[in-house]
Amino acid sequence: MAEKLHVVMLPWIAFGHMIPFFQLSIALAKAGIKVSFVSTPRNIKRLPEIPPGLEELVEFVEFPLPSLDNDVLPEDGEATVDIPAEKIEYLKIAYDLLKHPLKQYIADQLPDWIIIDMMPYWMVDIARENKVPLIHFTVFCAAANVFLGHPERIVGDAYRNDEAVSAIEGIYGENASGITDVERVSRIHNGCQALVARSCAEFEGDYLNLFERLIGKPVIPLGLLPREKSERKQFTEGVEIERGEDGSFTRNGVEKALKLAMVSAAGKSMREKASEAAALFGNLKLHQDYYIGRFVDFLKEKKQNV
Repeated sequence: MAEKLHVVMLPWIAFGHMIPFFQLSIALAKAGIKVSFVSTPRNIKRLPEIPPGLEELVEFVEFPLPSLDNDVLPEDGEATVDIPAEKIEYLKIAYDLLKHPLKQYIADQLPDWIIIDMMPYWMVDIARENKVPLIHFTVFCAAANVFLGHPERIVGDAYRNDEAVSAIEGIYGENASGITDVERVSRIHNGCQALVARSCAEFEGDYLNLFERLIGKPVIPLGLLPREKSERKQFTEGVEIERGEDGSFTRNGVEKALKLAMVSAAGKSMREKASEAAALFGNLKLHQDYYIGRFVDFLKEKKQNV
């Protein structure tokens, strides 16, 4: 029997990133792929348990988060949820120091693929040195990636005044790590063999095609990575709530949006679309068998040609 493919997963240490990476790890394990999920000890302890029967295929690999001088980060601060917003830039510094133990780990393991998030740009050189192909997993939808794909899109009226400042500073602004987020992503895009997105053609096919044309590399939809035993939730199409110039919500604006979405005749089409969305988002056969199946085929076929 052929040896199982081995994939190393390296998410950014924010739970909005680690959870999708964990879900992808489980989906790949169900397809027979061996996965090593890399993070820090406290973050791994807070992740969901590996489903029964997959323990031999999913391995948690712990590396302590390097400490910084002057105790700039809390003692147990290993994820963005643990850190005040103004100190996230220092969390990036600590995260970047993981490149040293990870360099040795990749050299020792020589996995078949490395799948990384938007932050560890230094993994491009590590992968190249060890001749391991690299994939960028974006946890954002294709539409968001297309919208943020060009700096000129965030000037003018593209954002409200209150949104523009945080978007520009967070993505394009300088920070203590010495490299902007957009430069991190740019280096990863240049060094990876493909991108994968938590999306599907049924949800945003046009944006997936546009994203691929903009990047100039394969963009592979993974499906929506639904949970098998998720709680029943009511899907509702987004209704924008009116806000003031400072970005604050008003009582009247919230009341108006709720009536539109839930009870008014004008909101009927939204409720119908919400029902369709629930069926799509919960279609396990589509997302696991078809989309994950296609991605596994890509991993196997491309690996033979690397």
